[in-house]
Parts: sequence; structure tokens; C-alpha cells
Amino acid sequence: MDHCAAPEQPDLSLQLPRDLYWLILHTLRGLLPPPDTDAPDAETRRDRAAIALVASMLPGNAEEADLASRCVAHAAYGMHCLRQARVYRNDVSVFLKCSAQAASMERRAQSGRSLLQRLQAERRKREADAAATEQAAWVEHCAIGMMADALASVPATPTAAPPPEMPPAPEPEPEAKSRPLTAAEQRANVSPRRATPIAQPPPEMAQANVSGATTTLKALDAAAD
Repeated sequence: MDHCAAPEQPDLSLQLPRDLYWLILHTLRGLLPPPDTDAPDAETRRDRAAIALVASMLPGNAEEADLASRCVAHAAYGMHCLRQARVYRNDVSVFLKCSAQAASMERRAQSGRSLLQRLQAERRKREADAAATEQAAWVEHCAIGMMADALASVPATPTAAPPPEMPPAPEPEPEAKSRPLTAAEQRANVSPRRATPIAQPPPEMAQANVSGATTTLKALDAAAD
């Protein structure tokens, strides 16, 4: 007996439906509105009701199951909006917004349900032809096998490293306090930093100006005579 034989690979045709419905359920739970009551089992009952609604649409393949879950999510969100409109019925603006959102979700749910029924009708028509059914099954089998092989060769996604911490911003330097202007600086309207000292004339020039003995003043006196 060979104890080194490789373990038998699981049948993807049996494993993938479980993976699909696991993903659909967890995605659906994230889309459903919160329960209306605080009962301990309210969330469990909500999830079971959603499962029953998806199953009642009789999805026959992955596409139909995904579409059925979207129909349930849209319808549930529409009902939630209707309840919110009732809560805020005295606020006209909020009431109209919730009502419009509820109508939009209801249209999406009905549109998805109609598309699902068309897809199911095409599938049943195809299943009536044995050759077409066998060909479709072979195409699906090949697609699953090739994507599974590609998935096995893809390295695991590394965990994103946290962003580096930014250094603290430098504190602003305190502004230099300027001294108040003196009365003379205020009259001259001169900034204290740009003020230039005025040169004083020599004492003898100042005395000549007072006594009228400067050359300019003498010339002015002669012209006047």
C-alpha cells in the first residue's frame, strides 16, 4: 500500500456551490437593514427569512443565486425606507425622501426579479435539449477548472502595512512684537524700522540762519533793495 499517495482533490463541482452560497449569505447580511426590534434573536430571524426568500426563487446556478440575493436585498431596503417614512411622517422633507428611496428600491427588486425569470426560462429551454445541456455543462466545467488553476497560482494577498506616522508639525514661531510708535513717528507716518535720523546742521549754520547772515539770505536782501 502506497502511503505517499497525494490526497484526493475535492470535487469542485460539489465544493463551489457551498462557497458561492457562503459568499452570497455573508454579502447579503451586510446589505440587509438592521432589525426593527432589539430582541436577541431578531438578527437570526432576519437572516433566515432572507435565506428562505432567496431559496423560494429557485436559483439553478451561480448567476441566478446572485441575482436572487440582490432582489431580496433591494426589497428589504425598500421596506426599511417605508418604515422610516412612517417614523418621520411629520417631517415632510424626510418623508418624501424616504418614500422616493423606497419606490426606487422596489423598482430595482422587480426589475431583478423579471431578469431572473427570463434567465430561468432560457435555462429550462436549454435543459430540454440534451446536447445543449451537455455542452453548457462542459463549458462551465472548463471555466471552473481554468479559474481554479489560476487561483492556485496566485500568491496570497499581503497584509497592507500601516501608513507611516507623520512627524509632528513644527510649532509656529512667535511673532515679533513691535514697539509702539512715538509721537514724532506717528506725525511723520514713518515705520519705526525704516525711520532715518534727520541730520542736524552745524551750530554755526544754525546761528547764521537765525541772524540772516547766510549768503542766500544776503542775496535775497540785495534783490529786494
